[in-house]
Amino acid sequence: MSAEIRKAAREAKLLKDDPTFKSVVASVREAQISVFMSSRADEVSAREQAHGIILALNQIEATLDASIGAETLLDRKQRT
Repeated sequence: MSAEIRKAAREAKLLKDDPTFKSVVASVREAQISVFMSSRADEVSAREQAHGIILALNQIEATLDASIGAETLLDRKQRT
């Protein structure tokens, strides 16, 4: 199990540090913020879709962070 946690953490770190991944996430986030900010009052659907995409990006980042955090907790647990 600890090998799986370490593998997931390593892969998460690689992905989070990848310049292309960072660029794509930032680009998608900026585009959705732009949709949100420039939508007209009657464009509720567009804002809801943009909001959903931003929430999905946040969830992806949180999942990567959780994998990295799990390895940190494993390290601390093994030291005690």
